Amino acid sequence: MGAPSNNKTSEAKTRIDALSKALSKMQSTTGDATRCCDQLSKRAHQLDSLTSPASGASSMLSRANNNLAATLVLMKDAREKFDTVTDCEPAIDHLHKGVRDMEEKRALQGGRKKVTRRGVVLSEQDVYAASDSMEILRDAYDYFVQRRNWTSAPIAINGLERCFKMGVEAMCLLVTSHLMSAGPGVRSKRGPKKIDASTETAAQTRERLSAALKNRDLLKSIGDYEENQPVEARQIREIRAIFECLGSHGYSLGPMSNREPPGLTAVFNVPPARVIRTEKVGSGCYTKLTKQPLKTGFPQLDAYGEARMQVAFSAIDSYYRRIKNDRKKKLEKQAAADGAVIDDADEADVAARDAVRCLENAMLIVAGEKNIFRAVVTPIISRDADEEDETALAPYLKKAGVAAYSHAVASVVDRVLDIIETVFLKEGGIGQSSGSKGDSTTGLTVSAAASAAAAGLRILDGVRMLGPSLAKLCEMPVGDGTTGANTTIASTLCIAIHRTTVKNAARTLENLAKAIQEDPLKGHLHRPPDASVSSVTTDTIRAIRLVSPFVSAYKSISKRRALPWDPNMGEEAGELDSFVRFLVMRLLNSLKGKALNYVRDGRDDSQAKSNLFLINNCFFLLEELGQDSSMGYNGPIDSEHYRIDGSWFIDKVNKILESEKTKYLGHWEILNTHLTAIGKDELEFQKSETLLTVESGRLLKNRFSGFNDDFERTSALHQKLCVIDPRLRAQMQQEVKQVFIPRYERFYHKYKKYRFSKKKQENYTKYSPQKIEEVIRELYTAPVR
Repeated sequence: MGAPSNNKTSEAKTRIDALSKALSKMQSTTGDATRCCDQLSKRAHQLDSLTSPASGASSMLSRANNNLAATLVLMKDAREKFDTVTDCEPAIDHLHKGVRDMEEKRALQGGRKKVTRRGVVLSEQDVYAASDSMEILRDAYDYFVQRRNWTSAPIAINGLERCFKMGVEAMCLLVTSHLMSAGPGVRSKRGPKKIDASTETAAQTRERLSAALKNRDLLKSIGDYEENQPVEARQIREIRAIFECLGSHGYSLGPMSNREPPGLTAVFNVPPARVIRTEKVGSGCYTKLTKQPLKTGFPQLDAYGEARMQVAFSAIDSYYRRIKNDRKKKLEKQAAADGAVIDDADEADVAARDAVRCLENAMLIVAGEKNIFRAVVTPIISRDADEEDETALAPYLKKAGVAAYSHAVASVVDRVLDIIETVFLKEGGIGQSSGSKGDSTTGLTVSAAASAAAAGLRILDGVRMLGPSLAKLCEMPVGDGTTGANTTIASTLCIAIHRTTVKNAARTLENLAKAIQEDPLKGHLHRPPDASVSSVTTDTIRAIRLVSPFVSAYKSISKRRALPWDPNMGEEAGELDSFVRFLVMRLLNSLKGKALNYVRDGRDDSQAKSNLFLINNCFFLLEELGQDSSMGYNGPIDSEHYRIDGSWFIDKVNKILESEKTKYLGHWEILNTHLTAIGKDELEFQKSETLLTVESGRLLKNRFSGFNDDFERTSALHQKLCVIDPRLRAQMQQEVKQVFIPRYERFYHKYKKYRFSKKKQENYTKYSPQKIEEVIRELYTAPVR
């Protein structure tokens, strides 16, 4: 039992010893390893101390390399920006020189001089190149504005501004050149004319315009022009490219301004009270408002507005001058052929026709300008920015475009306004007096005043019918929600045309009434020596006939102005008949004054002249203006068929006529004083029953001789008087005979059979009733010249 146990113990001891040796060896190895690690650590520290400076330097070098690369990129970019002016100026300078040469050639050709120098010829690509250069300049400007701290930045900015300014100037000059050389937006109508507006009557003009308005083809039925697009396709593309380049904030360097340009105030919301005449009559301009420079804040739109203003104004001005010269030559030719002096009345009528023709053609010119605006400007100022397009339109670009359009067409409306008022002031004579205070050869005569009134109503008729359409053509929507389409100066001038025409036409009517009232009372021209129809009567009748076709035009005046004969306004205003009545009453007062002046002459025939003068004139009035059922005319009212419907006219004029007839026939009643019967007891006979005694014979001698003397004297006085109308003459002769001839026949036949004179009885009875009638038939036949 003991041996196995010892074996196990020795085996365990052996293992313990082995483990002890292994542990001792491990301790020795660990010590060696620790020492080796310490040595490695020391060597690592030594190596680290040797390699750390090289690593820092390497890192710094890397950072420096990166910085240097960035600097090189920045310097390259900066150098390109600094070279912007050098790179872009040639394209802009080329455009500038090319436009200058174009303008020089156009000026020389306008002066009809031969152009030999070719100069710089621009292509469409040159315009696009200049537009691109302007965009590059704007980007470079923004670049340097962000780097103002650079020493060279101010110099670069100045160079960019100079070059950009030259580019804007060149582009605006090109816009001006294209739009000026294109000419007006109208051309002469082709084909035969249906009617000559220079000779048509007021009714024809009204009928033509009414038909055109109803059929909505007004612009095809008026004037001597038709619309035409004068701007060529290439010019439109180039102008659009310029507007696109300058149309947003690119019209100036720097950011867009959100403030409205102050120059727009002169175009929009101009009070009507400011539209007054500031320029000389006939100077071609009515108000200085249209001559102020256009300053919208957008130079390209200013160039467009100024250029089209000159073209449009030249179109209407040259048209008016041409028809005015044609009118003058025609009248001079007619006067030379007839050997007569040119009538001022005809001048007023023809001038009024020309004014209406100018109004018609002004509408066509404005319509042409509207077409050009829509083709050139509208696509740019009304475009919607795309999502990919970061370029936004300037806030007031569209309003500025409308202002430029208004500036162009306002000159046309202003010229028409000047033409119309010139007709009123010169041919219409509204600035002249019309009284009897001065010489009869000065002032405004009834005839001239009548022509002026008719001319004024003719113009007003045209303005009344065409004015709304002209105002519509001048309108242009802004679309900003606050500015109306009819608030521009052009629309205000359209209102001024109607207002001024109404005012001046009213003055012509007042002048006509005043001329009739104050027609000179003295002189053969106004108070004929033969007591026939006065010139004021014929002139007044002519005046009434001249104004009678313009019923609507007169109503347009009376509704807006209080008149001396009609203080009511609006719907309460009177019709044309009230004015006619006023004229007739003024005429009757004038005739009564002239008749009274006959009496004041103190001559033997003065009272008879006074009576017959009123008879002649009243009868003439009734014949010319009174109702005549025998004519049976039911057509439209015109100058040939106008009749006064009111019973007042017949009653008033007839009352004067019958009263003056009674007074006039009283001059012949004196003859009846010699025709009273003689009692039988007063007649004593001698030896024969037929031979009266000397006393009784003397009684009959006195009766016959008294009758003969009074008849000769009366008939001689009345023989100088004249009744032009044959019906009135026959009527007056008959009524004169009825005054005394029936009584004379009885007296003559009763007492002729008695012998009351032995030797000269034939001298006393020389006027038989038949002889008396022959003498009376010779009365009122020959006017005294």
